[in-house]
Amino acid sequence: MGLIRHKTHNYFIGGEQFKKELVSQLRFLIIVTFGFTIAFTWRQTIFDTTQSLVHFITHIESSTTLSVLTSLAITLIGLLIILLTSRFLNPKNY
Repeated sequence: MGLIRHKTHNYFIGGEQFKKELVSQLRFLIIVTFGFTIAFTWRQTIFDTTQSLVHFITHIESSTTLSVLTSLAITLIGLLIILLTSRFLNPKNY
């Protein structure tokens, strides 16, 4: 009975694999948290810059239309970046 209890304890709580996984998950959590913070910080700057560019190209004066077009432009640029990175970072390429 002691052996099963020891193995169960090591598997769920005290094992080396558990500690490695815990450190890995904590590192991932920290990366995601800071990544979100950085993205949130730059959000308004990217929106304002893109809005200026859309306004320069289209000369639209309606703030609602300009905001929608800006959001659409940022979405399309983001999708293009996702598509390009998924193609270039495809594991089949290596």
